[in-house]
Formats: sequence, C-alpha cells, structure tokens
Amino acid sequence: MNARFLVVGLVLLSGVGLKVPPALGGHEALSALLPGNPLEGSRFFIEKGCLRCHAVQEVGGVTGPDLGRGILNRPLLEIAGVMWNHLPGMEHVFQEKRVVRPTFKPSEMASLIAFLYYLSSLDPPGDAATGARLYRQKGCQTCHSLGGKGGRIGPALDEYSRYASPLFLTTALWENGKAMAEKMREMAVPRPTVEGNDVPDLLAYIRAAGRGGLERVYAPVGNPGRGEKLYRTKYCVDCHSIRGHGGKVGPDLGITVKGSLMRIAGAMWNHGPKMWAEMAQRGIEVPSLNAGQMSDLISYLYFFQFIDPPADAARGRAVYTEKRCGTCHAAPGIGQTVGPDLAKVEELGTPVEVITAMWNHASKMEAVMLEQDIAWPILKGGEMADLIAYLLSARAGPGRSAGPRSSAPQGDRR
Repeated sequence: MNARFLVVGLVLLSGVGLKVPPALGGHEALSALLPGNPLEGSRFFIEKGCLRCHAVQEVGGVTGPDLGRGILNRPLLEIAGVMWNHLPGMEHVFQEKRVVRPTFKPSEMASLIAFLYYLSSLDPPGDAATGARLYRQKGCQTCHSLGGKGGRIGPALDEYSRYASPLFLTTALWENGKAMAEKMREMAVPRPTVEGNDVPDLLAYIRAAGRGGLERVYAPVGNPGRGEKLYRTKYCVDCHSIRGHGGKVGPDLGITVKGSLMRIAGAMWNHGPKMWAEMAQRGIEVPSLNAGQMSDLISYLYFFQFIDPPADAARGRAVYTEKRCGTCHAAPGIGQTVGPDLAKVEELGTPVEVITAMWNHASKMEAVMLEQDIAWPILKGGEMADLIAYLLSARAGPGRSAGPRSSAPQGDRR
C-alpha cells in the first residue's frame, strides 16, 4: 500500500468537498459548513509531509501516532488544540530529520483538519477470527447459511463476501430488521445487538468463509446534503431533533450520536424495535433505505459531531491570562508587545486564521518562550475554542460584537 490509497479510500468513504447543508429549514445554528474539503486535506497530509511521521491505519510513518486509530475523535477546535500541544515535539522531529517545517494557508489548514476529523469515521479493519466467534455467539447460523453451512430460514450470506464495506451489511440489517425480529420472537431466539467493531468483524468473517467470488463492491459515497433531505423525507425528524430542532419523542441525534459511520448504523439496528413500535403507534411505515441512502443518512448524522460546543469569551480571557499569552502578545488591557497585538492583526478574523497563525509562528514562539523560561502552554478540552472566542471578541473592540461565528473554519476569506 502507499500514500495514494489515503486519497482513494477517502473518495470511497466520504466523497469530495462535502458540506453540511442548512438543516431543518436553514436554522442558523444548524447551518455550519464542513470546514474545508477532506479530500483536499488528504492531499495536504501527503504533500506537507505529515505521512512521513504519521500513519493512517498502518499506512505511513511510525515516528508519531497512527492518526487512523480514533485518537482525533473530537470536535474541530479540540483537534486544533491537540496539534498545538504537540508542536514542540514535532518541531524537534523536523530538526532531527532535517525536514523543512510546513506552513499552511487558512484554506489548507481547514481542509487538513477536516481530513483529520474524518479519519475517526473509519472503523478499524475487521478481524475474521473475532467475526467467527461473534457469528456463533449471536446465533446468525440459526437462520443463515455461509459457505454452504447453516440454516435455511433466511437468505445465504455468501453474497456479502463481495462487499468491501460493512455498509451493505448494515443496510440489509435495517431493511430486513423488522421481519427478522418478528421471526426471532416466533422462534424464541434472543435478538442480538451489535457494539464496537462487531459489524466490520462479522463482515471480515463472511468475506473469509463465504463463496462470493473475488469481485469487490465498494461503498457508495455518502453525501450529507442528500442525507439531510432523507432525514426529513424518511420521517426521522418527526421523532428526533438535531441540536434541539425537530421531534422530541426520541433522543436528540445532534447530541447523542457518537462514533464512526458503522457505529451509527449499528445504533440504528440496536434501537430498531423501539423505533418500529413508535412508528406503528403513529401510523408511520418503516422507511426503506438502500445502501446509497444509508451512506448519505449516517454521513449527515456523523458530521454533527464535528461542531464544537459553544465557546465562552470570558473563559477564554482566563485561559489567555493563565497560559501567559500576555507575556508576549497584547490584547485589550492585557499583555506586552513582544509579539503582535492580536486585536489588530488583520489576518486573525476567523477561527481557522487564528489556528493557522498559531501553527505557522510556533517556532518563533517556542524560541521566545525558551529565552524567557516559559513552559509551552497546554490547551485542554474546550480551552482552544474559548481562547479563540476571546481573541475574536477582542478584535471587535469595546462596545462592539465580534458577530456570530461558527466554530467551523470557513477557509480563506474573500
């Protein structure tokens, strides 16, 4: 495998230039755009040399951690905080390897962070041995045959050995889930649930034991824009809300949905009986989803994890003081002028511009900190978001508002 597979894999799994569209009537709080282009971000990840030190699911360097293992499963500005925290260590590696430290434009940084975020949607490769154990434990062989062995009540599962993605299996589970539940109840067979990496593991076993041939069928590209429409037309909005907007029967999916694409699909299977019962009570037919629609819908739900919680400028002012930013930088009423006055720098008008400037100037900042015996400040949790909120409010000046801004960076301003 080589670096090109990062780009190919992202095309197969995420699509090009995806954006989260205005949701539920275009409410401003839900209209945050995906900050940058994940596909472009994968290109920058390679071109800027990130792949030399970091792998993505075992493809790439080993100096730094494998970024495809879920360590960046957090909101946008927390990812930026992780990057900031590790800048001194990365700087030392650049020097040891005699590699020129890369710089970024705001649009490039936005796309890179979008790519890093999207990596958390990728499930680890399934394990066939684990899948074989799960297949037996969950009683799949009671109704289904595989490789010529097993039950004949349901269809043979050999067909699914052709599929490279678990998406097709989860779609089939949703489409046939109600009928399967009724049959299990009739047979007094407990209905199994899935968790963690169960679905990829089961698919790995099906691919190993099935008789589906060598052909590989890849997952259709998920499009959150189409997913938002499906969310409404398939009646999800009747029972579920997104960040407080929508139905109140089920949980708020903008808050409770967590994890990778397949974990979201697995949660749909696990909660199927409750949803079907509620639909029956309301006279709603269980919506049918093909693989493309399933991909679109779960992609839409996945991207809501990207949005940072609301930041607080007052907390950000405390972070600015506690982390000793004012030792070098001036802000209204706080700080020195070793570095530029952050309230007056023209290029610091959006969160992504602040993040980009922090990255590009980190070497100079570290040198000054070493001279003044100042420890590199570590930003935890929402501190990066709060700090940026404070800096943007400081730019607005007394008596003026910085204006409503999404925490999602929008790339270069025009």
